[in-house]
Amino acid sequence: MFKKINTDLQKAMKEKNALRLEVLRMVKSKILYVNARGDLPETEITKIVNKYAKDLKEAILETEKVDRPEAVGKLKSELAIVQEYLPKELSDAEIKTIVESTIKEVGAASKKDMGRVMKAITGANPSIDGKKVSTLVQGLLP
Repeated sequence: MFKKINTDLQKAMKEKNALRLEVLRMVKSKILYVNARGDLPETEITKIVNKYAKDLKEAILETEKVDRPEAVGKLKSELAIVQEYLPKELSDAEIKTIVESTIKEVGAASKKDMGRVMKAITGANPSIDGKKVSTLVQGLLP
């Protein structure tokens, strides 16, 4: 994925696509901050990109609250570019299936086991939405 980001960064430079260039530079800098060579496993890079996407989503919500539509539009464009590098998001039904099977695997019996379940799910699926998973786990555990 790091090579793809570098290739797309060079392509954006040649095309003079300022927004795409800015976003890809930010993604690359976040990866290089963790490892100066960028030679991280695919799952780690996915986690970094996913975190950046979450930050952008939060920024969009905050910017909407202060009523700045031009900034919201730019942030949404940035988010669209970042999401190109993330795996396809799972549907609610798929997430529920994963949560149910993980609860059985871990042997969770109460809400006290929620941490173990969350750790197992997010470890195996780094791009999964933690808030959705948390809500489902709370609903399924007695």
